[in-house]
Amino acid sequence: MLHLVKSGAFKGLRTAGMLLRIVVPVYIIVVLVGYTGAYLWLAGAVEPAMRIFALPGEAVVPLITGVFSDEYGVVAAMGAFSFSHVHITIIAMISLCFHSIPVETVVARKIGLPPWRTMLFRFVLAVATGILVALLMSAYSSGASAAFTSAPVSIAGELTLDFDWGAILPAIGFGVLNICLTILRIVIPMMIVIEIMIAYKIVHMIAEKLAPVCRLLGIGQDALLPLIIGLLLGVTYGAGAIMELNRSQPLPKRDITLLGIFLFSCHGIIEVTYLFTVAGGNAFVISIVRLAIAVGVTAAAARLFAAKTQKPD
Repeated sequence: MLHLVKSGAFKGLRTAGMLLRIVVPVYIIVVLVGYTGAYLWLAGAVEPAMRIFALPGEAVVPLITGVFSDEYGVVAAMGAFSFSHVHITIIAMISLCFHSIPVETVVARKIGLPPWRTMLFRFVLAVATGILVALLMSAYSSGASAAFTSAPVSIAGELTLDFDWGAILPAIGFGVLNICLTILRIVIPMMIVIEIMIAYKIVHMIAEKLAPVCRLLGIGQDALLPLIIGLLLGVTYGAGAIMELNRSQPLPKRDITLLGIFLFSCHGIIEVTYLFTVAGGNAFVISIVRLAIAVGVTAAAARLFAAKTQKPD
């Protein structure tokens, strides 16, 4: 058992190092871009598009924030306004499809997914999900445009390169430290658990029990473990598991693509459901509906891939 722990810890450090080489530089760039005022400038430009989601114009602020940060950035940005529970749910569902784009696009490329196609897929999924959830929430709550009480605000911004390094450097320093500690405390135990599960064939037992899920999603049983990790912990950690597994037994390109489709549609389901529910969102929609969308989209993609494979030349 001790040698498994040592081996898992070593692999965890190696995987954490790979992830940090991706995440940290992108994070620094995102922080610098944020201090230029680009977020507010972009928010002002796309504000009218919020109508298709039955959202007020101010909703563009947390959505744009989420594009360049994560779910916590979205919740923090929502705190500046008085959104209804309907609006919070719609914002959550859109941002969960299209958030952390700089970091997660680089992560996607690292595991072999085409970055621009991945970004386009997530954008289309976010738009379609936003419209669908707006319709569902409208039927559920007698109008998704009700109960928004914030005063009108101006979200037009100006671009500037006059950086306040006294504020920027501490923000970057604390942010990078937090990222390092978070990745290390999750990835190392995760890899130790994976090493033990593989050695004692626990992974194979789970895969056998969940074989119908693999068939539904069109993935092989070897892809099940990173899918579960990504579903529970998030895209970055699912990608870390894929990278580590690829060292010993590379996953087929088809499986990696379907994993990407599923995980970009639904990931970190426990944490983000709790986060947005505490913020005022609908837990059922943010968890069950989101999971159903991910299963449906992935299953449809698997059928499409199968049809293309069987199509005669």
